[in-house]
Amino acid sequence: MKTFIKQHWLDLLFLLGITAVLMIPYLGMDLLPIEHDTFFHVSRIEQLSRSISEGNWFPAIYPYENYGFGYSSPLFYSDVLLIPAALLHLAGVPLTICYKISVIAATFISGCAMWHLALKISQKRSLAWLASAAYIFANYRITDIYVRGALGEVFAMMFLPMLLEGLYVILWQKDKKWNMLAIGLIGLALSHDLTFLMGVVLCLLFFIIKIKELTKEIFLTLCKGVGTAFLLTAFFTLPMIEQLLSQKYVLNYGTDLGAGAMQLWQFFVNKTVFGMSGYNLTPENTMTMNVGWFLTFAPLLFLFFDHRKKEHPFVLTLCIIGYIAMLLPSSIIPWSSLTFLRFMQFPWRLSTIAMLCLAVPSAYGILALCSKKWFTPIILACLIGEGIYHVVPVFTRTFGMTSAMTWSDILNGAIIDPCYKATYIRVELAGADYLPQNAPDYRTYGTTIKDDTETSLDISYTKTGTKMIFEADDETTSSFVLPLTYYKGYQVARVNSDGTTEYVNTYKTYDGMVACDNIGSGTYVCWYENTWIRKISMNISLVTAVMLVLSSFWKRKKIDKHACKRSSH
Repeated sequence: MKTFIKQHWLDLLFLLGITAVLMIPYLGMDLLPIEHDTFFHVSRIEQLSRSISEGNWFPAIYPYENYGFGYSSPLFYSDVLLIPAALLHLAGVPLTICYKISVIAATFISGCAMWHLALKISQKRSLAWLASAAYIFANYRITDIYVRGALGEVFAMMFLPMLLEGLYVILWQKDKKWNMLAIGLIGLALSHDLTFLMGVVLCLLFFIIKIKELTKEIFLTLCKGVGTAFLLTAFFTLPMIEQLLSQKYVLNYGTDLGAGAMQLWQFFVNKTVFGMSGYNLTPENTMTMNVGWFLTFAPLLFLFFDHRKKEHPFVLTLCIIGYIAMLLPSSIIPWSSLTFLRFMQFPWRLSTIAMLCLAVPSAYGILALCSKKWFTPIILACLIGEGIYHVVPVFTRTFGMTSAMTWSDILNGAIIDPCYKATYIRVELAGADYLPQNAPDYRTYGTTIKDDTETSLDISYTKTGTKMIFEADDETTSSFVLPLTYYKGYQVARVNSDGTTEYVNTYKTYDGMVACDNIGSGTYVCWYENTWIRKISMNISLVTAVMLVLSSFWKRKKIDKHACKRSSH
């Protein structure tokens, strides 16, 4: 590490500099502007820190969310990358600062990853600087950070260049090093589900492009990278699939993709707009979803002016895929008819892939236009200046959290109604994608135990985390409906007078509540227990991690041993 820093201190200083420019609003004011999904991600940090304080580092359910009914976002939206922020919060750092640090760190690592990819391909520092700056200051990234508050996508942008580098090393350089491919896939899976799916499609596309040149060794290398990524993320991916198959959720409704398709004028807007997306919105109210002028036009210089582009087939491939991804969200495409793609939610998510793939070709294009040493600093200055132009409007935002605010303040309505037109606590659940499809109006449902007709019973209970204890005393109801949102894994047992435990049939009601049979008087205990799939998959990931560490240690030991033998001779 010391050698790396010594060799690349100037590169790291540059990357820190452009990160600081993009983060000027976060660094310059004690306010976290609340945008589309900001509350949701701040809530995740709050709930994860609370879970860790109770000894659970990998919770399945956040039991205190949504009036205490619980919400299982960790089963669908991995919180692993939020652990550092949660630990900071436990150490006393305000929530807003924890969130900002997460975004700043993700932005810096994203720049480093793109710099490393471009340097790997070109071996030119100037080109690597241009590519990283183009990636950092892309319009879509700025919208993700300051307009959408899309922390998951911001995290995913760290790993997309790593994924590309892994594919480049294996498929183009014919190298057997699969670690970068694995890291890219692992990071995407633990950052953002939809970006991970797009990354998988990107892998398949590159695989098809190079399939004629595929050898047995290269195929096995790909399998090692993909297989390792699968095993290390099994603790998250397999339980998520299990839960998705167990019942219908709000997210199953899907959205009309055509409503999020981009009109021609939207590809050329070049200012930060604090709006929404939709075909019926005016330009003043439509957020910017394009990649920006630089990434739109600079790669054309590579295509038309770089006479050596045939010597860079990977860059040419990136350029073509990047432009396809950039243009696909157009309203010309009949997105409303593509119902099988509704899991994407919005076609403009493809801008993530476009900005990824166009960053390196844009740098090649600039150097093809002029390779003079003085030209690169001028272009970098223009990119930095444009970045400042795009982030300065953030200073006009006044609706947000200060460092003095706690999550309790938000739930108590310090700056907004916690539900605001939703039937649940919207500041915690955002779009509530992971609620059961027929979930009730939680505002009026009540937190009492109910009978089989959902009439409140006079039964008191205690609740700690996901564990609920109540006493039944000759109630005539056939079942108890508990004030808990159902997810596969909830169990109920009755503790008998002789101390034995008797499991009780537990199931989901029509409106998505936890219910159990009434088998007579006694103490009933309800708790969430990891399903056998989650238990097995967590062990698979743990064993895989241990084996990789031991293997790495053993290889390092052999290398050091051989080095000692050579030096002795």
